[in-house]
This record gives sequence, structure tokens and C-alpha cells, in this order.
Amino acid sequence: MKAARVHETGKIVIEEVPIPELLPHEILIAVQRAGICGTDVGVVDGHVPARLPVTLGHEFSGTVAGLGSPGLAGLKEGEAVISEGGWGCGVCDLCRQGGGLYCRSRFSLGRTGDGCMAEFVKVDHRAVHRIPPGVSFDEAQNVVNVACALRAVRKLDLTQVRTAVVFGPGNAGLIIAQLLKLGGVEKVVMVGTRDARLEMAQALGCDGTVNLRREEPAEVLRRWSPDGSDAPSEASGTASGLLGAIEGVRCNGSIVVFGMVAGKLRDFDPSFLYLKEPIIYGSKGAEGMFPETMDLLARRQLQIMPMVTHRFPLAETAAAFQVALDKDPTALRIVIDVAP
Repeated sequence: MKAARVHETGKIVIEEVPIPELLPHEILIAVQRAGICGTDVGVVDGHVPARLPVTLGHEFSGTVAGLGSPGLAGLKEGEAVISEGGWGCGVCDLCRQGGGLYCRSRFSLGRTGDGCMAEFVKVDHRAVHRIPPGVSFDEAQNVVNVACALRAVRKLDLTQVRTAVVFGPGNAGLIIAQLLKLGGVEKVVMVGTRDARLEMAQALGCDGTVNLRREEPAEVLRRWSPDGSDAPSEASGTASGLLGAIEGVRCNGSIVVFGMVAGKLRDFDPSFLYLKEPIIYGSKGAEGMFPETMDLLARRQLQIMPMVTHRFPLAETAAAFQVALDKDPTALRIVIDVAP
């Protein structure tokens, strides 16, 4: 089978590799669509640790192509499915206590083992979920990101949130914004640097946008929320985005840190913890959110397809990643069409 692999930082090659052999607890999936996530880009450019060589990718949709044992997980060959991006060992204390997300031996597709940017990928049966009828492979490739965003939003008591700010109008930030509006938040403002993404935010229901290259966010946001935002979310993965969330939160408000912040905080003044007494939530992964995510997609409550801006065949995976690495201002969700 063909697979998009990284042997050294910055270089993606398409290779012929064997179709994975299954253990009794594993499922083989024929990949249809794979989405490029910021974590995948980090594996390529070296700022996200990975065991090289590795096949890229952890967000995808496909069909069951093989079962390690008959009737595993109640699935049949040909069924449309997605897989979670990782899973715990299942036997350590953390896993037994429901904390597989923090398992020290956690397997991560595209990082600790081969991922989904290949014609076939094998996964643990515990990670597989059926795609509901009416949900396309194109929509389902985004399930992991939706589930991660949902877990972040679920940390908030939305009955207490009238105004929210999202820093970072990438794929995850736009999903968070949609979920906030779906949860009844009166005003949601998106903060970013690319006009195309900010225009998308408005098209998907945001009440206002701020372009950091032209406007001072604190000044603009005060017009929306004079006392600060009830719930700023950091989804850009930048130190400046986190500082913006800290500056913009109201007293007794809540901050959700969704992005994996790559930079260091400089000139950080922790006195805001005393002065504002905010609650700060970290949010990692999608544990427990997949059934609700599938239901949201089945009921057509989230807009996924408008965010898909670029498509490439598997053979052109390197070109697809270059679009992401170059920060193409028109790019949002880049999809690899593994099966035409």
C-alpha cells in the first residue's frame, strides 16, 4: 500500500509499505479522507515529538477492511467508521480509573505509531466509531477535531456565559465558536490575523471579528464586553493568544486553553489571578465526546464543509503540507483524498 511518511524533519515521501497485520484486538480501516491537523504539521516541522520514521495523520474517515477477530466491536467489513486519534494501554492505573487520556503508554496515530495518511491503517477496536447514516466521509474526517472542541466547551457552564471570545480562527477555533453559539451564548467574537478565516467565522455565526494586524483586541473587545468576556478560549496555540485571553477575561470568568501553546510567556504578570479570580481550564483531547459528536453531525448542527478549502490526492501529501507550512491565507481545512 502507499503511505505518506516522514523519515527526517521537513521531508515527506510517498512509499510502498506492507498492509498492517492485525492482532486479535485490532481493526484494519481502508482510509477514504484524512484531514491535516496542526499536530501533523508539528510532526513534519519537528516541534511535535514523534518516533520517526512514521506515517502521518490521525484524523480520518474510512471503511472497515479487516477484523483481528470475528465480530470484533460488533463491526462488519465495509461499514463506514472513524477512529479516535489515540488510546491508552487499558491496563495501567490511569486507564483503569478512566484516565486513558493521560496514559504514559498512550498510542498516538501519526506520532508514536503509523497514522492514517495511507491506504490502510490499523487501530485498536476501542477507538472505532460508526459514521451515522447521512454523514459523508468528507464531514467525518473532522470528527476528532469536533470531539476535542466539544470537550473544551463542555468545561464551561454555558448558562453563565453571555459573551465569549475565541482566539484563533483555525478549524478547531471555528468549531468552538459554532458550539458556543449552539449552546446559547449571546455574543461570540473571533480574534485572528487572516481575513479569509475571519470572514469564515462570521459566515459560521460569529457576532464580530478582530484582526490583530489592524486592531488592538482589548480596545475592540471592550466595546462588546465592557467588563471583559465571560469565557475567552485560546485556540491559536500562541503565547500572544493566551495573553489575550488572560487580559480579556472578566472577574470570576473562565478561560479555556485549547491550543497547545508553542511559545513562552514573557512579561507574564500573575497578579490577574488575585485581581480577577478566573477559573482556567486546560483541555486535551476528546475523551468521552465521540457519541455526542456523532449525534451533532447526524442532526446537521455543525457546518463542516465550508471549512474545507483545499484537497489533494495522497500522492501530493507533501504539497498539501506545504500549503499549511506556508500559512496560505486562504487555507483552512486541508483534506487528503486517499480514496478518490
